[in-house]
Amino acid sequence: MDFVVLDTETTGLDVNRGARLLEIAGVRVRNWHIVEDDVFDNLIDPGCMVPLTITSLTGISDFTVKDMPPVEKVLRDFFRFVEGSILVIHNAPFDLSFLNHFGERCGLGRIPNSYIDTIEMSRSLFRRDRNNLDILLARLGIVADSRHRALGDAMATARAFLAMSEKMGKESVTRFIRK
Repeated sequence: MDFVVLDTETTGLDVNRGARLLEIAGVRVRNWHIVEDDVFDNLIDPGCMVPLTITSLTGISDFTVKDMPPVEKVLRDFFRFVEGSILVIHNAPFDLSFLNHFGERCGLGRIPNSYIDTIEMSRSLFRRDRNNLDILLARLGIVADSRHRALGDAMATARAFLAMSEKMGKESVTRFIRK
């Protein structure tokens, strides 16, 4: 199976209240190994000011995204990058809401890929209520680089996905695939 572990950074929490994409990253996992030289990582000009709360969390500022490509260009390239892969996402409804909203707005449609939500895997494996990425990484003893940046979080999620797959048995991962 070919997976792409993805993460996004956004200007807010709700696409329906005007939040926009700031960054998209994807890390390819092939044969149960991270393919470190096959990644997608792009900043996006959101077409609006980046809120200070987002800048303080991510380090992404108006200056950072100045002269970056628009969402249409980045999404077109990203949809090509993930074509034919199963997506792996921590808190999939959040990221998919942005990818689908802007995909439709740009004429690309909804992202067609099947996906696995690592929150579901974490709940199944650890049987705990709290399963945010920081807690999951701590449970698995994974130290994240560049936390709250799309590539750093995608890489950390990829490592968590592989660790959980190993713990539960790789063959059981297919039960988490959603369409």
